[in-house]
Amino acid sequence: MKKIIFDLDDTLYSDKDLRERREEEILRFLEDRKTEYMKLKKNGKGTIESFKLMGFSREDFFRVMENVNISLMKDILLIKILKDLKKVYQIYVLSNSSKKVVEKTLLQLGILDIIDKYYCGESFKNEKPDEECFFMVEKGDICVGNSFRKDLEVPKNKGAITILIGKENNKADFNIKNIYEITKILFIEEDLKS
Repeated sequence: MKKIIFDLDDTLYSDKDLRERREEEILRFLEDRKTEYMKLKKNGKGTIESFKLMGFSREDFFRVMENVNISLMKDILLIKILKDLKKVYQIYVLSNSSKKVVEKTLLQLGILDIIDKYYCGESFKNEKPDEECFFMVEKGDICVGNSFRKDLEVPKNKGAITILIGKENNKADFNIKNIYEITKILFIEEDLKS
């Protein structure tokens, strides 16, 4: 059975308030090194990558993120979409977040029991886009994410079908505005109407 491998944050859900509160917590943690962090981010470095360049560990990042309360609503439409996809695909989640954050997020969205497997920051020595993180991707699988570089580039090179959420990018096989448009790509829209 083919797999669909989803990124989590800003892919399976998007919450501007949570993103802002996480960024505030990062800046609070960094105190007088905020400017250094902002410069790294402006130059295209990811959050964990910036932490590492500043001498902090992934575990430091995990602790900071776990300090931010997650309060997401159960997503009935997402549940329906994933249940329909599960009839044809195995459903995986691959996130750079800690296991605690990933489990809490999936539980609050109401999809934890739908997911066949999930991998989190502690699952690997390095974070995405390290090739090790995509060991489960095989030719013909589908990978969905909001960053081509972090979520889709390695899978595309392995022969996966790539779906980029939120922005246009001619490197991905498909571009959609949000997770709910995946039904148009995977031709399950009719199933959702019944």
